[in-house]
Amino acid sequence: MSRSFGAMFSGDLQVATIVVDADGRISYFGTAAEQLTGFSRSDVVGRDIQMLLSQPAAADEVDSKPSGRSEIHQIRRADGSTRTVITYRHPIPQPSGPPATLLLGIDVAESHETEVGLGLLNAFFQQAAFGLVILDTQLCYVAVNDALAQINHRPITEHLGLHLRDVVDSADMDAYEALLQKVLETGEPVVDLHISTHPTAAPGHPHILSVSWYRIVDASDRPMGLCGTVMDVTDREHTMLDAMRSRDRLNLLSEVGARMGSTLDFRETAQDLADLLVRDYCDLVTVDVVHDIIAGEQPSDHLEEDTLVSRIGGATREPSPEADQLLNVSNPRAASETSAFAQVLVTNQPQLILNPPDADNPALVETFERKAAADKLDMTSVIVAPLRAREVTLGALTCVRFGDRDPFDADDIVLLKEIASRAALSIDNSRLYRDEKQAALTLQLSLLPQRLPELSEAELTYRYQPNRINLRAGGDWFDTIVLPGRRIAMVVGDVAGHGIHSAAAMGHYRTAVRSLASIGLDPAMLLTRLNELAMEFSGDVTATCVYVLYDPVEHWCGIASAGHPPPILARPDEVPEAREVAGGPLLGALPGAEYQSTSIATPPGTRLLLYSDGVVESRTSGFDEGINQLVRHMRSHRPAGELCDLMMAESPSTEDDRTVLLAEFLGLNPRHRRGR
Repeated sequence: MSRSFGAMFSGDLQVATIVVDADGRISYFGTAAEQLTGFSRSDVVGRDIQMLLSQPAAADEVDSKPSGRSEIHQIRRADGSTRTVITYRHPIPQPSGPPATLLLGIDVAESHETEVGLGLLNAFFQQAAFGLVILDTQLCYVAVNDALAQINHRPITEHLGLHLRDVVDSADMDAYEALLQKVLETGEPVVDLHISTHPTAAPGHPHILSVSWYRIVDASDRPMGLCGTVMDVTDREHTMLDAMRSRDRLNLLSEVGARMGSTLDFRETAQDLADLLVRDYCDLVTVDVVHDIIAGEQPSDHLEEDTLVSRIGGATREPSPEADQLLNVSNPRAASETSAFAQVLVTNQPQLILNPPDADNPALVETFERKAAADKLDMTSVIVAPLRAREVTLGALTCVRFGDRDPFDADDIVLLKEIASRAALSIDNSRLYRDEKQAALTLQLSLLPQRLPELSEAELTYRYQPNRINLRAGGDWFDTIVLPGRRIAMVVGDVAGHGIHSAAAMGHYRTAVRSLASIGLDPAMLLTRLNELAMEFSGDVTATCVYVLYDPVEHWCGIASAGHPPPILARPDEVPEAREVAGGPLLGALPGAEYQSTSIATPPGTRLLLYSDGVVESRTSGFDEGINQLVRHMRSHRPAGELCDLMMAESPSTEDDRTVLLAEFLGLNPRHRRGR
């Protein structure tokens, strides 16, 4: 035929529209259907579709034939004559119950050429060996053929109405979509464009596609959409496919590297890795470590098959009861429970396992229930890679693929070995950080007073709490020292930073303060000498400090501060206040710095509160606001212990350790005064 398909359809065709419900009864009869058949709407609505057929069909024929295909029928007209029509059927989903059927009838009795043209077009679209597709102006699917449905691993009916991105994905998708929009705008076709994609329904099946796109316009030359041809040329484009896979693997490796440094919690690290890998790379992931790590112990250099392991992370791409059976295991359990896992821990070499559910290969499915789950999920390939860092094996990373996804190959072993190494280093860093944090906290707590002395001259109450987020040790310290003449020294300090270095520096400061206090130095001289000693400490160990010397005979306090928050003073019958005292720079910050003392009268019944900045300051709460809150608390006449508990509970900081030291001065006991 020399003319185009468009010319074939240039005649005046009648297209009848009829809707048939699930019981085969006519529920809608369009105007063109009335003209074509001679029946009125009232004659046929509610009656069986068989009344229009010159040769009645089987009862279920309307529902049994595939949608979108053409059929030639002889229909009966109202005057008793028959007419030849080509019909197309399409399902219409209903809010409830079975779908109805849309019938489109085209009268071709007087145009044999049109009938032939429609038949040829339908045959061409449906039987072509390559993909054919029509998109609307929003790049949503209007029609596809069987060949493209197979390429996209998705039935024809599940294409219709979806956007292009919902069906295929590509690293170049933004540029691809922009190119199609340009074809819509300009009408300039794209011919034989090669693009690497993978179906969203089967991420493990990358394709190299040769695509051509043409604009479709209506009679007024307005764009109606795009018509495209799609051919799978993967087999002859191995180089491009390999490059695509290499790029995908490099992108995955880069993203793993970025994720692994985002947290110092090894459980979060493991779960982040599992969630990332099941997104596109595989179908199920588990992360297991030797139980010594969970227990806070040093993992052994040489693991055995009976080494206990625990699962710290796992994810699946498609949640299901079977996947849950593979993910959820008892903890801890022996590594020998699965032979492949034990072999990886002992040899430190990754294992590739194909068709793992086979009866002759119980490498991963040690129980009947788990084997049944693996069988149902169609587990096809597994890689178990050791988590090894700093010459120590910490556990194993297991990745699984199901169904028709391409099985793992030798390149995947190399990739997962590198991913496992990066994950292991992050997990080990988390473990070491946890151990150092615990060591620092243990050191700090061991250097702080276990209890305060019981004195008749003053009632002393304290509270100390590491930060509430992760019990991380800071540099807070406090102390009380009984000196000759019944005097009492009190000190609260805060070394900059956190961790074991700050805890050790705190020990230096506390020891130095005790030594200097024992020789009778007043507060100003003590801080001046302490600053000189701090300059000799190793490393940068600046600190704030407030030192109080209480004389119960004269009822006064000498106070000196090195950059520390002001004490809160509450004298009998007076309003509590934050008492500014003579100060100086941070200890260890300025060589040769000198400090001054402030004397304050402290009659019996006076309360003095010393505290660290974590009690009054946080990232969301201002310093002055926190001090004002302490002043309000000091107005109450609560018992000292209850008051300290309240201050700690309402302190704003969760990222710093917190200390309060509350003294209620009583003066010298008369019995002691007579003894003098």
